Amino acid sequence: MPNNPDSELSATQQSMLDLALACDLKVSESKLHAAIRTRHSAITSQKDAADYIREVENKVHSRRKFGVFKAAEKTLKPAVAPATASANPRAKTRTLTGKQASLAIGFLLAAMVVAGWFLPAGVNLVLVTFSLLLMMVVLGMATTNRPLGILINERNLMSLSRFQMMVWTVVILGAYLTFALARIKAMAAGLPSENPIADALAVQIDWHLWALLGISTTSLVGAPLILSSKKDQEPTPSATQKTAQMVNEPEADIVTNKQGTLYANTKVSDARLTDMFEGDELIDTARIDLAKVQMFYFTIIAAICFFVMVFNLLVQGKVMLAEGKPFLDHLPLLPDGFVTVLGISHAGYLISKSISRTQSQS
Repeated sequence: MPNNPDSELSATQQSMLDLALACDLKVSESKLHAAIRTRHSAITSQKDAADYIREVENKVHSRRKFGVFKAAEKTLKPAVAPATASANPRAKTRTLTGKQASLAIGFLLAAMVVAGWFLPAGVNLVLVTFSLLLMMVVLGMATTNRPLGILINERNLMSLSRFQMMVWTVVILGAYLTFALARIKAMAAGLPSENPIADALAVQIDWHLWALLGISTTSLVGAPLILSSKKDQEPTPSATQKTAQMVNEPEADIVTNKQGTLYANTKVSDARLTDMFEGDELIDTARIDLAKVQMFYFTIIAAICFFVMVFNLLVQGKVMLAEGKPFLDHLPLLPDGFVTVLGISHAGYLISKSISRTQSQS
């Protein structure tokens, strides 16, 4: 019994009350749901909340002997084994152990060096970039048992900001490493004789590329910061009910997994690529977010264009050597409009996240 039974509910107590509602709905017949929700909405004091929660616990306990509602009872209690297991994917049997992942990464690093040194210009870029991508896959398999595990965020959803950060990391680092290896090889061979290479690693990176990486990092860091304010908001019962209908999931699962007004999956294995294009909140998690679609297209198109520019420079390397020009001393220069368009796309993406769409309790 609370010290002051007539006190208003705190945010934590309201969350427990909502959780009790979800369990009550799960163990009750559908014809009683309307009356249950009406009673839940009328609860405003700590005493009424404590009485209701105790009543739901008793109702769940009374059904244990049938073995049908054990999941509902476990859901009502915060410290549950299934939730702990889903929150800690390392507890599962991994496809790759830490040792195997380390060996795989070591092999891929060696493969990048061999590809960059021995393969023809252009082909070496493809293999180096592909090896970097495989390293991301290995990390995902080692930590989440998912090939795209590196894209999964703390809500067990695949994140678009993580995707675009991964794309630019792979593309830019792949280009730099390929250029550096080609310059080291030319330096070891004494080429070019007219403009000798003083520092093989001195590959200039245009400020536009730094700006692009900065924009990507801002989205990766800024998106969770913007969404964090929504974790303190409690959705109305009607919002969770509507979400359950849209995603075809039990309302109890929605209430258990949600983070404020933000939708979250139960476990890592529930993450899908389509998560990157859907809304973040309960009410729009089953709808396409056009700001995300736009940023995805801009990221893919920009990355392909940059990759082609790097490929062309590598292919032209022999001409540079023959004409005595500086050999692969800078990564491709990006036009101002290129970065501006990406900046606008990311700004729209972040602004879209700041807008609240799910009705919350005042």
